[in-house]
Amino acid sequence: MLTDNRAKTAVEGGKVPSRRLRSFSLPIRDRRKVLHRHLERARGWIGDRLLTWLTILLVILTFVIVPLHASGLIVVQEYGLAIVLVTASCLVATPAGLGAMITMLFGIAFALAAIAARFMDQLLAGTYLDGLAWVTVGSTLAYAVARAVFAPGRITYHRINGAVLLYLTIGQIFVGLYGMIDLLLPAPFAGLKAMDGPKLLSDLIYFSFVTLTTVGYGDIAPVHPLARGLSNLEAIIGQLYPATLLARLVTLELEDRRR
Repeated sequence: MLTDNRAKTAVEGGKVPSRRLRSFSLPIRDRRKVLHRHLERARGWIGDRLLTWLTILLVILTFVIVPLHASGLIVVQEYGLAIVLVTASCLVATPAGLGAMITMLFGIAFALAAIAARFMDQLLAGTYLDGLAWVTVGSTLAYAVARAVFAPGRITYHRINGAVLLYLTIGQIFVGLYGMIDLLLPAPFAGLKAMDGPKLLSDLIYFSFVTLTTVGYGDIAPVHPLARGLSNLEAIIGQLYPATLLARLVTLELEDRRR
């Protein structure tokens, strides 16, 4: 081989072959390992930055665009689909499997079907499909991110960013659940009307994160037993998650220092 002769000549002449030359002189199996290692490094470098920007974009869409649209200050259509797409895109920066990818595609399909239902004036069906999309996409992303956040290993910026994203995703899952309950049950929430529109999504996001953080202002309150049960579950998760996350991160940091 020409490459092998070049490497051999360089070694015999007392010269150390370059890293690129050494890589080409390796067997095919070793070359694949080197390529895989470089791809993993590139994915980690890109994934950290991608996950950061997607998390920031998700925060802006959820806590800025949706309230402004509900108050009539801006006119933005189908931002619900944008939130679903941004949430689904976060899966690219996580070690997700084929099953998670397929499930995420189903969630995106639900969001697209919701747009089609509204286009045909099927507002109720559109709201149901939106709820399914939020629950499907949020649950899939939460599963993938939770595996990465609580897995053994070093404490990195990527892990901390994933922990923040996981907390936001939990709130979004309950947004979809509350939306479907509000449509299925007769008046399950006091102070919340079941109607398709920007105000419904804004109110559901508000109630979900108020419950998750256990603030509880009282302007929207669950009155149906099922709605109360879900609210209690979200409040418990909101209390246990920070404590569990902190304990896990401290444990991982101590294990890393012992090595």
